[in-house]
Amino acid sequence: MFAQSFSDSLFLLGSYNQLLKKYRREYAIVVLGIVTQVAFFILYPLVFKYIFDKVIPYKDFTLLAEVVIEVIVLMVICAGGAYLQTKYMAKVGGRVLAELRLGMVKKLGSLPSGFYASVDTIDLLSRFSSDMDRLENSMTRALPSMVETFLIMLGCLITIATIDWHLAIAAAILLPIGFLGNAVMGPKEDQLNSQSRQLKNMMLSSVEDFINSWLLIRAFNDKRHIKGRFDSTNSSYTERSSDYSYYINISPVFSEYGVSVSLAIIVVLGAIFAIKGQLTVGAFIGCFALLRKVADGSAKTAKSYSGFINAIRPFRRIQKLLSEEAMSQEKHDAVELPPLSHEIKFEEVSFGYVPAKLILDKINLSIKAGTSVALVGSSGSGKSTTTKLAMRILEPQSGSITFDGVRLTDSTIDSLRRQCSAVLQESHLFRGTIAENIRFGKHNASMEEVIEAAKKAQIHELVQQLPEGYETIVDERGSSLSGGQRQRIAIARAFIQNPSILFLDEPTSMLDPITESSVNEAFMELSKGRTVIMVTHRLASARHFDKIIVIDQGKVAEEGSHEELMALGGKYRALWDKQHGFSISPEGYIKVTPERLRSIPIFSSLDQTALEGLAREFSTETFEPGVTVIQEGAKGDKFYIAVRGSLQVLKKGPDGVDKPIVVLSDGDHFGEIALLKSVPRTASLKTLAHTSCLSLSHERFSRLVESQPALLKALEESMAARK
Repeated sequence: MFAQSFSDSLFLLGSYNQLLKKYRREYAIVVLGIVTQVAFFILYPLVFKYIFDKVIPYKDFTLLAEVVIEVIVLMVICAGGAYLQTKYMAKVGGRVLAELRLGMVKKLGSLPSGFYASVDTIDLLSRFSSDMDRLENSMTRALPSMVETFLIMLGCLITIATIDWHLAIAAAILLPIGFLGNAVMGPKEDQLNSQSRQLKNMMLSSVEDFINSWLLIRAFNDKRHIKGRFDSTNSSYTERSSDYSYYINISPVFSEYGVSVSLAIIVVLGAIFAIKGQLTVGAFIGCFALLRKVADGSAKTAKSYSGFINAIRPFRRIQKLLSEEAMSQEKHDAVELPPLSHEIKFEEVSFGYVPAKLILDKINLSIKAGTSVALVGSSGSGKSTTTKLAMRILEPQSGSITFDGVRLTDSTIDSLRRQCSAVLQESHLFRGTIAENIRFGKHNASMEEVIEAAKKAQIHELVQQLPEGYETIVDERGSSLSGGQRQRIAIARAFIQNPSILFLDEPTSMLDPITESSVNEAFMELSKGRTVIMVTHRLASARHFDKIIVIDQGKVAEEGSHEELMALGGKYRALWDKQHGFSISPEGYIKVTPERLRSIPIFSSLDQTALEGLAREFSTETFEPGVTVIQEGAKGDKFYIAVRGSLQVLKKGPDGVDKPIVVLSDGDHFGEIALLKSVPRTASLKTLAHTSCLSLSHERFSRLVESQPALLKALEESMAARK
């Protein structure tokens, strides 16, 4: 235990020495200030000895005046030293900590996507808050205080030894008892502090869930489940935090009582020496003052040491972040990437966030400069990953990506970024004004350019209606805006750059059909003379592109124009057929054809008359992103067909937390069992984008069955055949 504490102390001292190296001059001033404090607390008690032994016996007022002047001068000098020590320690500590924070932010900017996929956000933020607070306390307050009090104790003991060596030995033996409280309680205190911090992060995560799920909670009136999760973590945190508070408060009590008992024993010994005439009254008073300072220093050093050593875990957590392996940086001899004139080429490119689980497996594809290419395929096939690799947001594990024959890994990142702009699937806004968010890709853009980009993205009129217009502040989640509004701001951000290469990752997924049509027209206008690479699951958006590439299970399955792929009759044709057979009116109402219903297995055996009657019974339902359409355990009473949008299927795990299972998109259907009987839903369904569905309720289906009894029999036979 003591060996580990000693090792940790040396580690921290060595680390602080490295951090403070560049501030040697400022830290020398801090040390000078500490020396003046030590000198003051050693010399000041000797003044009392001198007054009682020299001034009072001889009744020398002149000598008393000289002593008073000397004390005043000493106090002025030492006060100046204390001022310099405090000022420069705060300044140096602030700069060192600022550099550490900056280093962590820079590191976050260079870390691979796999790091963010596994990290706990609150735990990461705690390194900038609670961890940094403890490090600041250790470096700027506890360490100087510990050094100062230790030197004062040492100086006082040496001075006592010059007066009476017996008292010095007694003090040296008894006073270290002040450290025992910290030595015994310290390791347990540190352990409880670590556990308390982890449980606090879990408790804050529960609060975050509550805040982010308020709409869902009210919609389903289900406060008990979320509150139960919070109660559990809150109780655990309260218990650990109480234990930690007990240990952190009891340690000084042990030290203080130990020091007081030691001091009392030494004073009794001093009194005995004084009575026997072995110690003058002045020497006794001086020694008592010195002993008092040693006693105070013993308790104070123990407390300072506790604050100093408690930074060991936070500092190692910060070091762990700073030592995380960054993405491969550009080479020192990296070349400028010239404007794309021929092609972007993927050759045997493989990538996976987890090396053992590849998303792309030796993919090969070519994109001609100045053409429009759509990447299509099922969810999770690797479409978005392909664009991120081409933008060098991700780095391939093997293979090469070239622009006109130049490997991206051999070129500068800036020269690539100057050619590209993107509308990502996650339409993220940062805290700032709407104008600042649009200007993000071009910070020197004029207000006229901002407005023009906003008009192209169909967001200008909405911004004008806001009280502050383009100066309206939005937060990082854009909570004051809808998903579609956030996405249109992201689209305006891409338009303002006027790039030669445009990457679009599901750029209209959050938009309603009418706005999507207008924005698609703007994209077609912007794409003229540019290289456009779009990821989409909505094949109608890709129909007029020069080339469509179908990606399936991390490989290129098919490629060609819309007409070529339809004639091929493969995966693209199957996806197209699944997404079509629906018509949407300008008002947003959806109709389905009997032929499209026939492609759904449970309806495949119905005759034309039954299908026509069934088609008329469907209703249109639209949902904003983040809405729970189906809640696991709730009564099932509707069958749905997703016409436009995407939905996440979720199922509760053993811990009661929803786990993502699969993503449904255009043409997928769910909840067919609800047509026959009302049973609890076996999973939840939450929209990821603006979603339009056709729904058929159990009640309407039952009415239809009354007029067409054969419909129920056909449906039952179809579902039985699927089992």
